[in-house]
Amino acid sequence: MTDTATRTVSHGGVTITIKTSDRTTTDLTVTPREGIVVRGPHTLTDDQARALVTRRKHWVYRELNKLCEQAPTNPTKTLLDGEIFTILGTPHTLRLTDRRPEPHAAYVAHNDPECGRVIDLEQAAAANLDIARRTLIKMHADTANKWLKENGARITRLTTNPDIRITASPRSRTTWIIRRPTGELSLHWALAQLPTLHLRELLHRTLNLHSVADGREVDQHLRTLWLGELTLPPQEAAPDSDTCPGCQAQPGSLHTNYCDVARCALTGFQRGTCHPGIACLTIWSGRWPGTDECEEYGFHYRAVAGRAEPCDASDEGAEHDYNRLYSECTWDAAQQRMILPS
Repeated sequence: MTDTATRTVSHGGVTITIKTSDRTTTDLTVTPREGIVVRGPHTLTDDQARALVTRRKHWVYRELNKLCEQAPTNPTKTLLDGEIFTILGTPHTLRLTDRRPEPHAAYVAHNDPECGRVIDLEQAAAANLDIARRTLIKMHADTANKWLKENGARITRLTTNPDIRITASPRSRTTWIIRRPTGELSLHWALAQLPTLHLRELLHRTLNLHSVADGREVDQHLRTLWLGELTLPPQEAAPDSDTCPGCQAQPGSLHTNYCDVARCALTGFQRGTCHPGIACLTIWSGRWPGTDECEEYGFHYRAVAGRAEPCDASDEGAEHDYNRLYSECTWDAAQQRMILPS
C-alpha cells in the first residue's frame, strides 16, 4: 500500500496542497475541491512545490479561471421586504418603499442609522418582476463601476498596459470577465457581490498578476453569486406555510444547500456564501425565519404615506418587521434564534 502524506503551504496568499508518496515524478493539478495540488516524492520540499507553481503560474491562472466559469448554483431571490442582497461582500436588507429613493434612480443602497445596510427599492419598480430584476442588476453594475473607477488604475498600473479600461456590464452572459480585442476588460455585473479582496484577486488572475487572496475561497464564492433570478413571494407559501418556499424542506428537516430562505446557523444571516460546505445549515421550522421572534418582541410595521411605521400586530395592514429584528437583535447560535438584548 502506498504511503501518502498531505500538507499545505501558503504561497503569495494562495494555499497549495502538497501530496507526497513513493512516486518518483512531480506534477501539478488544479481541482474544484482542493484547488492547487502538487504531487511528488516524499523528498519534495515546500520551496520546490512553490517554485513549480511559480514557473507554471500562467497555466494555474487559466485553470482557475476555467473552474470559475463552471455552472454556478444560481440561487433565486424573493422580491419581498427582508430579502438579503450582498454588495461588495456586505449583506444588505431589501426594503420596498412607496417613495422614489433617489431623484434619478428607483433604488439606493445605503447605511440606515436604525436598520443598518439596506437597499431601498421603489414599489413601482417592484410591481413588475422584470423591471425589478433589471433595476437590481443595474444597481450591481453601477456599484462595480464605481469601485473600478476608484481602484482600477491601482491594479492596471502593475501591468505593461496601465491604461487598460475596466468596466462592468449589466448584460447577462456566461463569462465573468471578457477581454475585448482592444484589451479592455468587461466584468459581469454579478461580481459586485464579491468582497473587494476577491474582486481584486479575480482581476489579478485575469491580468496574470500576483495573487492577493486564497483562490479556492474565490472560486467557491463565485459559484454562489446571485445571477438575477427573482421570484414573487408565493401566496400559499407565505411565511407560515408548511414546506420551505425556497427548497421545499419539510418542517423539522434541514434546508438544502444554498437555499435562499435558509439562515446561517453561525451568524443568523441569509445563508449561501457565508461558509463553504454544510456546517452552517439550519432546520426549517415551518415558518419564515424571524417570524416567531417578531411576534414575541412585538416587531410589526405598516406602510403610512410611503414610510414604514411601527404598529401593533392587530392594526390593519400590519407586517412582521424583519428589518427591525435584525437591527435591534443579535443572533444566539446556541438557541438558533434572534435575541433581544436586555
